[in-house]
Amino acid sequence: MKIFGSVCSVFAGCRVWLQLYLLVGIFALCSVAWGDELLIDAKQVFADEKRGITSAEGSVHITKERDTLNADKVNVYMSKERKPFKFEAIGNVDFHIFTEDGRELKGKSDTLIYLIEQSEYQLIGRAEAREIGKPNYLKGERIIFNNKENFANVQSEGDAPVRVIIDLNDIQQKK
Repeated sequence: MKIFGSVCSVFAGCRVWLQLYLLVGIFALCSVAWGDELLIDAKQVFADEKRGITSAEGSVHITKERDTLNADKVNVYMSKERKPFKFEAIGNVDFHIFTEDGRELKGKSDTLIYLIEQSEYQLIGRAEAREIGKPNYLKGERIIFNNKENFANVQSEGDAPVRVIIDLNDIQQKK
């Protein structure tokens, strides 16, 4: 796997995408509603309390206010205390979110994983993320954002390049 190393330093330095809270809203969608209404449509929902896994399968569509997440399957992994610690959306994943700072984001991947404690988001397989109305765009086989550690990493498979587009004017205006 090739790693486009300079992407990490570019993103760590400018924090454009890190500060977008790109995927924070996605799994806030699945946050088992701390006071907010969460709507889950799926063909089936399974809950296995013994294993701590709840799965929604079949054309899963999750909505929370204006945010949406679609996937073939969504798994929510819970601790013994019934607190979610990992979310996993699998198959034909796409999302459309509106951040608290007013940005509109869209993206897609084959799999999306959110590790709550680490505040880490992983888009895996044909991963893309873009900010609507701006040229900010990421594309690769794997995109990892870690809000706690303040880093982003974009990787590709084989000889395929990653693509990163950053609006430098936006960065300069924030200084």
